[in-house]
Amino acid sequence: MTDKSGASDLRGTHERVKGIFTEIASDYDRVNRVISLGQIERWRRMLVSRMEIPEDGHVLDLGCGTGRLTRLIADQVRQGKVVGVDLTPAMIEIAQKTLPAEYGKVVDFFTGTAEELDLRSNSFDVVTSAFTLRNVSDLTKVISEMKRVAKPGGTVYSLELAKPRSLGFREIYRVYFDKILPLLGGIIQGNTAPYRYLAESLKKFPDQDKLKRLFQKAGLLEVEYHELFGGVAGIHQGEKREN
Repeated sequence: MTDKSGASDLRGTHERVKGIFTEIASDYDRVNRVISLGQIERWRRMLVSRMEIPEDGHVLDLGCGTGRLTRLIADQVRQGKVVGVDLTPAMIEIAQKTLPAEYGKVVDFFTGTAEELDLRSNSFDVVTSAFTLRNVSDLTKVISEMKRVAKPGGTVYSLELAKPRSLGFREIYRVYFDKILPLLGGIIQGNTAPYRYLAESLKKFPDQDKLKRLFQKAGLLEVEYHELFGGVAGIHQGEKREN
């Protein structure tokens, strides 16, 4: 029997997130560079550098946004396939428009929900997401979906904002996200609300150790994480073992 209340909550979350990211889609990359203090592209490259992708490999970029990470991955798999999936059509539209022609045979973009991926099980050598897991309605289900579509022997990765361990740095970080970030968003994009949502989503998101345990709970093995920029962000990874 379908849980109508749960389905309604899921749709509500999707519509809220889609609305927020539709509103900021055109300025998304520019604002991200500013609020990450110029680090975001470096973090994406560090994520890709950790991936072991066969030349003919298949990779899923979940929550691909405007396709910046997708293109970095495509550089590694010229004989394979990279699929970018995002909830927000406006993001997918930008990703498709800005995709260089040379990537056309390698990259495909689709709209879709992370909780219910319309993709076959055991399809991808690597499944990854960047700054996506904070925005989903059911984190446990999304991690399980990422594992489901990974091939046996494949790896699941996540690049996300994290929580610094140093109490002093953590307080500076909190003030930045609570007070300064919305002001920057207002100056650059003209609207503080989406950036208040960012601060809100980070408060609710599990810390590095809790996220590691969720990866393990989903059945991923050899789970580990690597902190970036003093714990401001982190890369988690886990393996899906052979059946």
